[in-house]
Amino acid sequence: MAGKRFRCLLICLFLFGMVLTAAPAASAEARTNGGKGIASLDELAGADIAVQTGMICDVLAQQRIENVKIQYYNAQTDALIALETGKARGWCCDEPVARYMGLTHPDVVVLEEELAESDLAAVFPKTEKGQKLRDQYSAFVDGLWADGTMAAIDAVWFSTDEEKRTVLDYSALPDTNGTLIMTTDTTIPPFSFVKDGRPMGYDIDVAARFCQANGYRLQVVQMSFDSILAAVQTGKCDFAASSITITDERKESVLFSTPDYRGGVVMAVLKEASAAAPEKTTFWSGIASSFEKTFLREDRWRLFADGTLTSLIIAVLSILLGTLLGFGVYMMCRKGNPLANGVTRFCMWIVQGMPVVVLLMILYYIVFGSVSVSGVIVAVAGFTLTFGSTVFSLLKMGVGTIDRGQYEASFTLGFSDRTTFYRIILPQALPHILPAYKSEIVTLIKATAVVGYIAVQDLTKMGDIVRSRTYEAFFPLIAVTVIYFLLEGLLAFLVSRIQIRVNPKRRKAEDILKGVNPDDKN
Repeated sequence: MAGKRFRCLLICLFLFGMVLTAAPAASAEARTNGGKGIASLDELAGADIAVQTGMICDVLAQQRIENVKIQYYNAQTDALIALETGKARGWCCDEPVARYMGLTHPDVVVLEEELAESDLAAVFPKTEKGQKLRDQYSAFVDGLWADGTMAAIDAVWFSTDEEKRTVLDYSALPDTNGTLIMTTDTTIPPFSFVKDGRPMGYDIDVAARFCQANGYRLQVVQMSFDSILAAVQTGKCDFAASSITITDERKESVLFSTPDYRGGVVMAVLKEASAAAPEKTTFWSGIASSFEKTFLREDRWRLFADGTLTSLIIAVLSILLGTLLGFGVYMMCRKGNPLANGVTRFCMWIVQGMPVVVLLMILYYIVFGSVSVSGVIVAVAGFTLTFGSTVFSLLKMGVGTIDRGQYEASFTLGFSDRTTFYRIILPQALPHILPAYKSEIVTLIKATAVVGYIAVQDLTKMGDIVRSRTYEAFFPLIAVTVIYFLLEGLLAFLVSRIQIRVNPKRRKAEDILKGVNPDDKN
C-alpha cells in the first residue's frame, strides 16, 4: 500500500512538472484572452475581478463597474496569480500593493483611473488603553511625515534593492514600558512579509521605530487578513498594521491612527501580449528555478520545517487527548447514565454540527477572547473536542457489534464487569474500530490546514507565506502536499502496527484466561 501511494506521488510530481513547463505559453494565452486592450474601468463591465478577502476592494469595484463578478482569495498573491493565468480579467487592490508587484511583474499594468482614494493606518481597540496607545502612535507618525522619514521608509520598501529592505531587531528592544503585541498578515508585501525567517515590511518598520522611540518591545503575531480586525476588537493584540484601509464602517469597531501611507484603490490588468514568442522553459530548468526560490533562497526551507513541526504537534496532541477524552466519556456513558448521556449528546451536537474553522474561531475569539493563550493551544483544544466526539461514536459502534452473550459468559467465569469490558469486549471491538480510527486520523491531519485563521503558523500557512514571496504556486503547493502525505502515512502506519498487535487471533489463550482457574468445577 505504501509503495502504491509513493508511485502515485511521483506521477503527480511529474504531471505538475509538465504543467510548470507549459506555464509560459499558458500565461501568454491568458494575456491574449484576458486583459488585452483594456484601458479603462468601463471595459471591465461583466468581468471577473480578483480581490483579497477582507479588503474593501470588492465593494468599490461593484459600485464603479457594472455587473462585475467578484472572486475572493485569501492572499494578494493568489489574486495576482488568478489575473496572470486568465481566471480573472482584473485584480483590484491597494495602489501600493500593485505598485510593488509591478517591480517584478512587467506584464501587469495599473489603470490610470482610481476606484477611490484611500489611506492606510494602524488600528487599535476601542478601549482606554487603546485610545492612549493610538494617540501616542499617531503623534509619532505625524513626526515621521514632518521630518521626511516617511518618504525615506517608502524609498526603502518600494526599491528593488533587497539589501536595504530590513528592519531593526524589534524583539530585542528594551521593554522599559512593556511589550506590545502587533498582528499582521505576512502575505502582503511590501507592507508585511517574511524574509530570512522574520516578519518585516513597511508597516513593521514603522511599528518598530515607534516601539524603539517609546520604550516598548515589539512582538509580531501573524494571521490571515480577514481575522485581524477581530483580533484587535477582542484584545488578542495591542494593535494591528497590515495595509489596512481607513473606512467609516471600520471606525465603528476600531480606532485608526494617523495614516502612514496615502494612496488609493486601483485596478490592475495584463498588458497586451507581446508579439515575440515567450522564452521556452525546459522541464528541469523550471524545476531547478522553482526549487531554489522555494527552499534555498532566504533559507525558506526553515519555514516549511517550522510549519511541519507545528502541524505535527497539533495533530499528535489532538489525537492523544481526543482519544483519552472520547474513551473517558464513553466509559461514563457505557451503562446508560441519563445525565452523562444527555450532556454528551448535546456536546456532540454542538461540536459536530459546525465547521471546524468556525469552532476554532469561536474558541479563540469568544471562549478564550479575554485570555492570553497561544493559538496552538486553542487549536489542540478544538481538534481534541472534534476527535474526542469521533472516538466516542466509534467506541459506541464497535462495542455494539459484540454479542450480549459475551458478557453473560464472562460473568459465568467470574469476571467482574470492568474486567469483562477490558479483557473480553474491548479486544473484540478494536478490530471493528481501528480501520475507521485510522481514517479519522488522516482526516484530522488534513483539517489542521485551517488553523491559520487563529494566528497559527502551520504548514499550509507557511506555504502561503512562501508563495507571497515567490509569486508562483507550483513548488510551495507541491511541498505542502508531499509533507501532508508523509505525515498521514507515518501516523497511519503507527495505527496499522497497533491494529496488528490487538488482533484477537494473535492473542494467546493463557492471556485471555489469565486469572481464571480452568480446573475449577464450580
